[in-house]
Amino acid sequence: MIRLTSSAAVAAIVLTTTAALADNNRFNFSITSDRKESDLGVPSSTKLLVGGDHTFGNGLILGGSAEYAGTAFSSSATANLETTLAYRIRFDEVFSVTGSVGLGGHLQVQGSGQDFPYYVFRAAADVKLGDSFIWNAVAFRYRDGFSASDNFLTPQLATGLTYKIDEHNTVGGKIQYNWKDWNPDTIGFQIAYGHSF
Repeated sequence: MIRLTSSAAVAAIVLTTTAALADNNRFNFSITSDRKESDLGVPSSTKLLVGGDHTFGNGLILGGSAEYAGTAFSSSATANLETTLAYRIRFDEVFSVTGSVGLGGHLQVQGSGQDFPYYVFRAAADVKLGDSFIWNAVAFRYRDGFSASDNFLTPQLATGLTYKIDEHNTVGGKIQYNWKDWNPDTIGFQIAYGHSF
């Protein structure tokens, strides 16, 4: 398990670095505030994510990311290092869908907990609204550890809006509904910045 987690961590770093060196790539950064689903006034965690990906001309997208999460009112902190392979289909100039598969490593950075590998599937649909806005209409994530004892079944449903500042830069926001073992858990509010080159 530890060896798999270490391999996933190395792969995520290598892919993110590779994406930064190649053409037709994208770098992104986001901050997410997760709030208790039952009471949005109560914070659950804050997440910082840095990622990068390379989009090939045939629609394939190779990516990697590192996410740090600090739990509110606690010294506990975790990190998710992830690699993904995605495929985007553009039906026309307005509508596109993307699906991806990925492997990751969940690391206990502070506090008690075990490191373990996980897998993730994502599906998303985007709608272009004119030249400047993209409605990230729906995005679904299914994520789980390879062992039930990892207790990492964490599906997510999200929607958001992206604003294109210019040819290379975007900003955006999303609202995310998170489950834990299919029980309502948190609602996340995310702001993000992206740079393509």
